[in-house]
Parts: sequence; C-alpha cells; structure tokens
Amino acid sequence: MPTALPLALTRQTLRTQVDRAEMMLIESKAKAAGMSVANYVRSLLGLPERSAGRPTRAQMEAEQDRAWQVLQSMGLDPAPFFPADESWLDEYQ
Repeated sequence: MPTALPLALTRQTLRTQVDRAEMMLIESKAKAAGMSVANYVRSLLGLPERSAGRPTRAQMEAEQDRAWQVLQSMGLDPAPFFPADESWLDEYQ
C-alpha cells in the first residue's frame, strides 16, 4: 500500500474558469513555449515544471527541499508538515 505524501507535498488542484478563446490563447502560448498547459501556468506563477507520471526519488527529494524553503520563507516551521523520518521516500526509485 503506497505511503501518503507528507502534508506539505500533498497534491492540490488549482482551478480557474476561462472561455474557449482564452483557453486557445493559453494553449497557443504553452505550445510556443514547448510546455504543457499545466507547466506553462506553473511557470507563470514562478513554480518549477513537473513531469507527467510518477516522480522519481530525486524529484521528490527536490520537491521536499523546495517545500521546506517555501514554508520557511513564509515564516512557518516546516517540521510539522513532514514525517519525522524520510521512510516515505522508500517507495520512490
């Protein structure tokens, strides 16, 4: 049974409504940038790209490090958002 992601890494969906013409514009800009729509929007928000599919251990470690820095930058103690050990990473190759 897969281990749940730490609280700080739990996936969330961000939604917004656009009309078809706006979506076509976003799709066109994403294509011109050589990115998926999701990664194009992430880049506009200053977030790193994410690959499709199951992340590797290295990707999850990098994501954990980034989340730790983000929480600290907001003046929060990151420790409560992560398990005491990193055994949750064991299922990532």
